[in-house]
Amino acid sequence: MIHVNKNLLIGIAVGLVIGIIVGATASAVLPLLHKHKEESLLEKIKKRGVLIVGTSADWPPFEYIDKSGNYAGIDIEIAKKIAEAIGVKLEIKDIKFDALIAALKGGEIDMIIADMTPTAEREKEVDFSTPYYLDVFVFVVLKSSNISSLEDLYGKTIGVQQGTIQEEWANEHLKGKCTIKSYTKVYPDMVLVLERGDVDAILISKTVAEVLMAKDPELKIAFLVKGTEEYAAIAVPENAEDLKYVVNKVIEQLKSSGELDKIIQQEIVKWLKEQGG
Repeated sequence: MIHVNKNLLIGIAVGLVIGIIVGATASAVLPLLHKHKEESLLEKIKKRGVLIVGTSADWPPFEYIDKSGNYAGIDIEIAKKIAEAIGVKLEIKDIKFDALIAALKGGEIDMIIADMTPTAEREKEVDFSTPYYLDVFVFVVLKSSNISSLEDLYGKTIGVQQGTIQEEWANEHLKGKCTIKSYTKVYPDMVLVLERGDVDAILISKTVAEVLMAKDPELKIAFLVKGTEEYAAIAVPENAEDLKYVVNKVIEQLKSSGELDKIIQQEIVKWLKEQGG
């Protein structure tokens, strides 16, 4: 009969238990390690060699298509600086404003640069850079109009751009008091319906309004809307911290050097020249 040492059996049993535990732990940890090794968005952009930026090219002087068919504007110049900082080429995708966030979440684009304000609702879906611009809402009317206050708009028709914070504001504050019509593009769509008399006023940002007025002498600002100061920021996917860091660094450098102010002025002048102004 073979006699087995009792202590040896206990040692073997303990070893087997430890082996099972270690194996199970390793199985649980390995996927986590693999997850941490996944490429970040910034790494993917560098490997691809192209930064894909989404915008809505109907919002001069921030973004528009120039007479040569190229994308131009304040936001486009900022996008160029970001691509340069990353060390890659820039690709612009023109997308309807109200479809930009879906495109970003779906991976169609890497970021959004479209004079977009970081509202609470948008921040539930995407992340934002530090702001790079401050603006305010204004109502634009024809020079022949007598509209000069919010009350003057009651019972009238106003135009807004789809998916914008101007549209949100109008629906919140003027629904039931005005007829609100939404359009895909500010220029030329909203300007044309205003000139035709299809709407009595259009709600846009002050910067865009000033550019449009410089081109069209029949337009004027009826009044500024109190409490509507808006910041523009760049949208990036959630958890894209490395990309957001680069974007914020570029914005801060442009601000501190005074280059951002120069870009804004040069792009306003450029758009006016494009229109023969």
